[in-house]
Amino acid sequence: MPTLPPSPNTCSICGRQFKNSRGLMQHNKIIQQYNQREGLDGLPTSIIAEFKEILIMEIHKKLVLNFRHMGKKLVSVPCPESLFFSIFAGNIHYYSRTKGNYKCVFRGEKAYEVLSEILNSNQWGKKAYSQNQETYVVCLDPVPWDPSISHNQSEEEIHPLEQLIYQQQSSIKKQARRPRFLRGEILIEWKKRISNEIDKNICTAGYIYFHFYISQSFIQKV
Repeated sequence: MPTLPPSPNTCSICGRQFKNSRGLMQHNKIIQQYNQREGLDGLPTSIIAEFKEILIMEIHKKLVLNFRHMGKKLVSVPCPESLFFSIFAGNIHYYSRTKGNYKCVFRGEKAYEVLSEILNSNQWGKKAYSQNQETYVVCLDPVPWDPSISHNQSEEEIHPLEQLIYQQQSSIKKQARRPRFLRGEILIEWKKRISNEIDKNICTAGYIYFHFYISQSFIQKV
């Protein structure tokens, strides 16, 4: 069944629709403020580059060669707020002043290219194996979510076993609202974790979270 084209007053990043262009402009203005923070420490470029390598290594750990492990994945790494902002400033799409949480959303064909520039690697979301096999992070324009149907389609062909896993992950319970992210989207968050021990020593640490889907294919030889 064909889907309706997005409204001209729709945010291309988060998909939120507005009644008019003024609402979209206000939305974009607020987002610009999220990407301008004062009071955060500046960091050496060597530290930033080293941490990007750590992120790529952790992502690659999830890129296994097994169809039973395809589908939704999560990577979490301890990360100071200043380090997260140094890497993702300009791409932050949500910020909560009360909780101090950040969100970045990447979607569409250019998502992989944008993250390649951010992470300084065009192999950040790909892992090659023998026999021309490759496991990769799925980056595409997701099929618009419809709460009345099972969201189990995509613009690329899905292996039957992966499709079954995706259905189990997404449609075990019929959801009344849109999932936090769809297959083809990459959601990156920064949050604070608070640990309150019995002796009332409160420990706080920041963590970066990568949410994405993975799939598998054969590499085309030229």
